[in-house]
Amino acid sequence: MKSEYNNNGYYLIESALDNDIVSRLIAELSVFEKEMNNYGIRNLMNKVPYIRELANSTHLLSVVCEILGDKAKPVRSVFFDKVPEANWNVAWHQDTSIAVKSRHAATGFGPWSIKQGVVHVEPPVEYLANTLTLRIHLDETNSESGVLRVVAGTHSKGRISSKQILDTVEHAEIIECNAKPGDVLLMSPLLFHSSRKATAPSHRRIVHIEYTALALPTPLEWYESA
Repeated sequence: MKSEYNNNGYYLIESALDNDIVSRLIAELSVFEKEMNNYGIRNLMNKVPYIRELANSTHLLSVVCEILGDKAKPVRSVFFDKVPEANWNVAWHQDTSIAVKSRHAATGFGPWSIKQGVVHVEPPVEYLANTLTLRIHLDETNSESGVLRVVAGTHSKGRISSKQILDTVEHAEIIECNAKPGDVLLMSPLLFHSSRKATAPSHRRIVHIEYTALALPTPLEWYESA
């Protein structure tokens, strides 16, 4: 697993979570169904205690620590759903920002932004290179539901411009990360990734949890760190 992840920037663990956990996650996340913009909920661990419990479980941490080491901890969580009213193409990109509790001057950190009331900033690239994302699938994910598409190995390029990403993708093999409920995809935030519109939109629910073993320079703090 670690070797393939390091080489490719992603790795799929099939049937990582059983049906009971998937059902519990769907039930817990149903509280957002009547909210506006419920296709993208940030600050998930603080809003749904079960998500934090699962993120810190031996079940997931054992996987994370194999990649990042024993000091790894969850620091950010988001719920994504590709429903009919939020069904659009997501352009090729890297995930280049982190969520912090408040803004403070720090060398190499910037630009800054606010997303759903949470302060975000682009950190030095070593923070991104030492972050691991777990994408927990609650539905079958395929081309019909707007599956995640990646270009293997591109995480090793560091943080690069949108134009460089598009130039690389134009000549690269594109891989669709098909998955079933309970599958967990490990992914580097620096991996080039995108998704197309679902051709048969219903649900494509993903719990996205980011882990790192790195501490931020004082006084910066990870927004969702316990």
